[in-house]
Amino acid sequence: MNLINDATRPPWPWQEQIWRRLCRQQQSGVLAHAYLFCGDKGTGRTGFAREFANFLLCESPVAERACYQCRSCLAGGAEHHPDLLLAQPPEGRKDIGVDQIRELAEFLSRSSFSGQGRVALILQAERLTLSASNALLKTLEEPATSAYLLLAGISPGSLLPTIRSRCQLLPLPGPDADIAAAWLRQRLSGSEFDSSERMLELLEMFGNRPLALEQGLRSGQVSEFVSLRQLLLDLLEGRIGAQHAAKVVAKAGESAVFEHLARISTILIRGLVNGEWRGTENRQLAEALTEADSAARLGVLLEFQRQVTKVRQQLSGPGNPNPQLLLESTFRSWTRQERPRES
Repeated sequence: MNLINDATRPPWPWQEQIWRRLCRQQQSGVLAHAYLFCGDKGTGRTGFAREFANFLLCESPVAERACYQCRSCLAGGAEHHPDLLLAQPPEGRKDIGVDQIRELAEFLSRSSFSGQGRVALILQAERLTLSASNALLKTLEEPATSAYLLLAGISPGSLLPTIRSRCQLLPLPGPDADIAAAWLRQRLSGSEFDSSERMLELLEMFGNRPLALEQGLRSGQVSEFVSLRQLLLDLLEGRIGAQHAAKVVAKAGESAVFEHLARISTILIRGLVNGEWRGTENRQLAEALTEADSAARLGVLLEFQRQVTKVRQQLSGPGNPNPQLLLESTFRSWTRQERPRES
């Protein structure tokens, strides 16, 4: 029996096909020396790359999975395993620097402790600086024997063409919504949102990114979203004022609130454009806007979304805006009491 149950670690159901392809390459001895795993945030690309690194170093794989019982598996992850190195932006920094890549190149050139080879992982590969990218290119051009380089990033377009051309590109697909919803319900059994329709609605809210949604459910972000959506309806129907609403949501933090507002406006706009709704609450909220037809409501929502985007830029900029006033102004705009001023 595995020390870690297969159901609790990658590959996830929507990644199985690519995982099996890699396993066949490994069994046939035709693995490439470098792979680039690409996929949207929240769909599991980082976990996939980490798990494949563990599989490559496992001494006794079971059913195309790392066994988590052998000496190599028990050595731990990149922080402890002598044949596994992790490169990612250091805490407090945005980029992967050239010194990290030089260390990685030197690491891959050494002999393996276990005899299984050496593996280097570069997470958030799009954060490589130009100097680091050039240093990595030298490693890719002259790969060491029994050494594997795994890069994980959002898009291959974020890397130098010379790096992309020297890696085997493996786009990791996003999941089918029904498969993702079933997977989440299994992992979150007993949740207040544990129904197929509810989970599909939340997946739409998180852009069909099941890992991001799972984190949101566990951290309370989803409950915040649901409460904020109800508050927007209360504002439209006059049960609460903008000033009080701003005080109610302030404890969640202005960044989280405006992120939720951006999600809500996107969902409502998509529903009006497509004429399709997941969840009665979203349709009810769109219909509560005072405009008589969908085209007018769409115009209001687009204007509101522009204001939310502008406020998010202000909050992340160098200035020092008053979050409470920004929240009040945004909620007044939502109820059409106050029009956003033109720049």
